[in-house]
Amino acid sequence: MKRALWVTLIAALLLSSWSMICSAETIELRIAWWGSQDRHNRTLEAIELFEKQNPGVTVEAEFTSWSGYWERIAAQAAGGNLPDVFQQDMQYIDLYAKRDLMLDLNPYVENGILDFTNVDESFIVGGRIDGKLYAVNLGSNSLVGIYDPEMYAKAGVPEPDPEWTWEDYMAVARKLHSALGIYADGGIPGGAFHGLQHYLRQYGYAVYAKDGSGLGYDDDELFAKFFEMDLQLTKEGVLPGMAERREVLSPEEELLVTSRAATAWAHSNQAVAMSAVADRPLAMRLMPKHKNQVKEGHYIKPSQFFSVAKTSEHKEMAVKFLDFITNDIEGNKILMAERGVPISSEVRAALQPYLNDIQKQTFDYVGLVAEHASPIEPPEPAGHPEIIRLLDDLHEQILFGVMTPMEAAKEFRQEATRILERQ
Repeated sequence: MKRALWVTLIAALLLSSWSMICSAETIELRIAWWGSQDRHNRTLEAIELFEKQNPGVTVEAEFTSWSGYWERIAAQAAGGNLPDVFQQDMQYIDLYAKRDLMLDLNPYVENGILDFTNVDESFIVGGRIDGKLYAVNLGSNSLVGIYDPEMYAKAGVPEPDPEWTWEDYMAVARKLHSALGIYADGGIPGGAFHGLQHYLRQYGYAVYAKDGSGLGYDDDELFAKFFEMDLQLTKEGVLPGMAERREVLSPEEELLVTSRAATAWAHSNQAVAMSAVADRPLAMRLMPKHKNQVKEGHYIKPSQFFSVAKTSEHKEMAVKFLDFITNDIEGNKILMAERGVPISSEVRAALQPYLNDIQKQTFDYVGLVAEHASPIEPPEPAGHPEIIRLLDDLHEQILFGVMTPMEAAKEFRQEATRILERQ
């Protein structure tokens, strides 16, 4: 009788152990992100470490370039098939929050699964909407001009200091083009949206009203002035035409990387990948200032986020991955701040001895921006993706000569207002 009882007990224990193993083996996380090949390689290696730390967990990686990423995510969202963890951006977070597609992470912070002990609130706030935490900041960054200092030296052009103005920018761009016979930049500083946003901030305005119900500026002349600079330099051949700009879909294709331009305008977290593919020393500079500005155009922003899908079947493990990305020192030694300056003070201190020149520049650059920045605006409203498409279309029509910058300004106001009012 006793023997039978022992056999039953051992069998139950074995069955329980086997069930645990089988359960662990069924935990498969899908994790999606966009980025360069360098980001893909680093993230895949970090994921291998996460899997080793969590036996029985496997990760299915889904990655692509920025181009096409949001179309894929939107299709997956529509089909109720979002990845467990997916990379999120400031310009889309409000849209996905309003559609109730992301998990509120606050309960996981409260129970310690997501540990923010070494993270200042200023690094967290960008992922909050209406008090709920929908996304974890993967690193801090800001707009930056990534340039080739050797090209500047060869052209006899001094490298810009932090106080340089838009007038200085126009003069420097023309000198670089004249001396080297290449493009000064891959496009207007900051590009259509971020450049315009920076320009408007210097006048004390924003692209959007604080509540997202309309535009945040009332002077269409400012819109026209910004794009008039782009149009003029493009006509002179100082900047590439729209057709050539549209061909650049990854860091590997940047005109700076292929030595067809002296500068690329991006976000500071992209400097690591760009330097890797350029395979030569690069440097970083601030956006130009307006000579009579009332406010700094620069701001420090989350480079991107990771969010957990509300439909995830493995929410706790997905959040553990976010904690791993935030706090694991060995994992961050693999990632090496490629997505931006880490938000954990402990991780930042641990990485310092391992940083290469461009990574040190990135850390230093974010510190420099902090001295020339004003507070960031609220997340872009839900209609932002549609407005970006509108702005890109108008930008293209300006550079192809289909409409003037002022005509585009008026069209933008009319159509953007219509989009925002229906949200």
